[in-house]
Amino acid sequence: MKKSILIVLFLVFGMFSVACAAEKTDPFPKFSSKTILGKGIDDNVFASAKITMVNIWATWCPPCVSEMPDLGKLGRSMPDGSQLVGLLLDAAPNDTKVISKALSILKKAKADFTQILLTKDLEPYLEENIEAIPTTIFVNSNGEIVGKPLVGSRSEKEYRAEVQKLLSGK
Repeated sequence: MKKSILIVLFLVFGMFSVACAAEKTDPFPKFSSKTILGKGIDDNVFASAKITMVNIWATWCPPCVSEMPDLGKLGRSMPDGSQLVGLLLDAAPNDTKVISKALSILKKAKADFTQILLTKDLEPYLEENIEAIPTTIFVNSNGEIVGKPLVGSRSEKEYRAEVQKLLSGK
């Protein structure tokens, strides 16, 4: 009888811990950087929206550059409660050559949403969690990563649907 009770308790607590693990969210790392325009920015950027879509890209990445016009359209008409930011992997705050190239890409694509430049405090997270680019992740207003990352380029419509889904809590 004791063995049966122990098995039941194990199953109940085991299921509870699995459910808790499924609800757990990972935090986006704390950071302090500059935008591509030289303005200071940090992880408080997430507090201003229920969902922030973070598009991780590089100037040397053809799929990243090819999706930029769709991201520009989306950035100009994000659903209420959401925002779009880019995270440029190949430009540190003082890398004027790459920043200039990125600005040219963004201007041509009419993508004028905020672009965060890479800093040392973001590198460990990116090295551990990002396997390919472009990758897009979603961060809630508490700085927690929510939903599943989207690897590869997408259309404006596909990104918009994902943002809407996360805003609705589905």
